Amino acid sequence: MTKTGTSPKVSIIIPTWNRAEYIMESVQSVMDQTYQNWELIIVDDGSDDNTEEIILQIKDTRVQFCKAGKTGLGIKLKNRGMERSGGELIAFLDSDDIWAPDKLEKQVKALNDHPDAGFSITGGYNFKRPGQPVNYFYKERKGLKYGDIFFSFFRSEAYAVPSALMFRRDCIPVIHEYVMTDPDSDVAFILGLALNFKAVILYEPLLYRRLHEESTTSMNWERGYREGIVLINLHKNKKNLPARVAKESLFRLYLHSGEKYLQRRQKLRAIKCFLNAWKNKPFSIIPIKKAGKAILY
Repeated sequence: MTKTGTSPKVSIIIPTWNRAEYIMESVQSVMDQTYQNWELIIVDDGSDDNTEEIILQIKDTRVQFCKAGKTGLGIKLKNRGMERSGGELIAFLDSDDIWAPDKLEKQVKALNDHPDAGFSITGGYNFKRPGQPVNYFYKERKGLKYGDIFFSFFRSEAYAVPSALMFRRDCIPVIHEYVMTDPDSDVAFILGLALNFKAVILYEPLLYRRLHEESTTSMNWERGYREGIVLINLHKNKKNLPARVAKESLFRLYLHSGEKYLQRRQKLRAIKCFLNAWKNKPFSIIPIKKAGKAILY
């Protein structure tokens, strides 16, 4: 593992598509960082709004604008930015999200303090109005965890959020495997990092993730649910994940997705999820109660 210096350059990659309404808030949160040794690469996925016009008004030479044509979201688009990057550390930021001013400073310090860690993730919260958290990623709001965190993702103890991530350049070969095999996924490559490298979780909420009707967080929850099932079974079949942990993970995923379907008044899908949860944990009465609630909903 290549060790970074005390003040390594951070390459920040913002993938974007038609985010003219929000992107300057995201960029400004980069420019307001207390840690200033960075470059910002904005990778545009064929926007047809005035995103480019907005970005080209920025007079900071550290900011680059890259037209990617129509690549699609996921790690494939982020990889276009990584190809142009020169920093020892790399971070991603979605073009409608915001960083706390000391996000970079604290993650750089964490990786300097833990030279055997390949990457770091932070806490954060979802919001609809700036400064008004809807819910936090972690119950903990301070402190850190260092070590192997692969199982943590399947136990709902860590969350695969790209905007919370910072990793060393040594991690890029692992990420490139997912550019080739699973280019549309963000979760798959983060799990790949956790499978290959130790990590530092900073529980402090340093990422503010915007919720709105057009955000990928709001639009793709069902896709994420299906992807979660695939990834859990994949790692179980590859013996990366013990069967017990896989069953527990599927149990939580089906319960959570059933609740989502119920909120959308899709009763049959909700009931199916609750029954699938029960199959993975047949001694639990929680799925049966939830299925009964769905029938009466």
